[in-house]
Amino acid sequence: MEAKPNISVVMAAYNAEKYLAEAIQSILSQTYTDFEFIIVNDGSKDETEKIILSFNDKRIVYLKNSTNKGLIFSLNEGISKSKGQYIARMDADDISLPTRLQEQYNAFQSNTSSIVVSSNYFLLTDSKLQLIKSSYSNSQLKTLLLFATCFCHPTVMFKKQSNRSYYNSEFLHAEDYKLWTELAFEGEFVYLAKPLLKYRHHTNQVSVKHRLNQLEINNKIRLDYLSKANFDLNAEDINTLNKLGNNDFINSIELLNQIEKLLMKLVSQNRKLNFAPEKDLDAIVYKFWIDSCGYNNLGFSAFKVYKSSTLSKLMRTSLNIKIKLLLKIILRKYFK
Repeated sequence: MEAKPNISVVMAAYNAEKYLAEAIQSILSQTYTDFEFIIVNDGSKDETEKIILSFNDKRIVYLKNSTNKGLIFSLNEGISKSKGQYIARMDADDISLPTRLQEQYNAFQSNTSSIVVSSNYFLLTDSKLQLIKSSYSNSQLKTLLLFATCFCHPTVMFKKQSNRSYYNSEFLHAEDYKLWTELAFEGEFVYLAKPLLKYRHHTNQVSVKHRLNQLEINNKIRLDYLSKANFDLNAEDINTLNKLGNNDFINSIELLNQIEKLLMKLVSQNRKLNFAPEKDLDAIVYKFWIDSCGYNNLGFSAFKVYKSSTLSKLMRTSLNIKIKLLLKIILRKYFK
């Protein structure tokens, strides 16, 4: 009997000739070698198939859709054919760093309760690299989901579970966010502080081309997750949360006050629900609060709201952070 690989890397490719060879090579060059690499050609009309077939590696499993059926269908098809215990996502325009699979596999072995392992990454724009880093705990990641997705999709590896679907076509363009809100109740999230991927940013990405539709679906996912977590918010709170989670620019003191009210309500309700440890939820709430106080054109009025707010006392804030916030407020208001 043929041994099953520990990891199945799943990639969908549609007219991906520009960056595909580099993406494939980055997986084949991994220091961890016990994997299969499922590549789904989603009805491409360019040189995608030729590029895939140019690689002679027995770990590649090539699947081909007769027509373009979309990312969700292709990912589900790849996962349904996978044999690994873990699924590593990969996009056809990104670059996995050499130790990615090894380090994510090690994280699963270190914590058997883990269901998703993600990591820091580099944002690649043209030839420029920007390190995107965080050090979130399991409960902080799950708190982040109250506002928005908590992972960069192609950085993740997740534990495969039999008899379950993964990507839901009803949540097109935000299918990953939906998946994390489901898995949040099924195991622990792990975020590795080391960057393990170069994530390419360009104008053809779904998040750029389908922004408005994505935001509407995010609102639906957010509401469902709030309900499952047993938070009780009214219509005004939910509207404010959607603006906050969708990163709307804050253009009035009224909205800033509404954000403060919403965040305080989450803090208060969490004390009773025990959705997350107080210090973890408070830290995420404070992050959104200080970001909101700086993401506006309200000038010193915003800083006054920050200074007088109970939320601002949740975390011990260094003088350096307060100075940075004040400078951000001044620059946005007076040096546009």
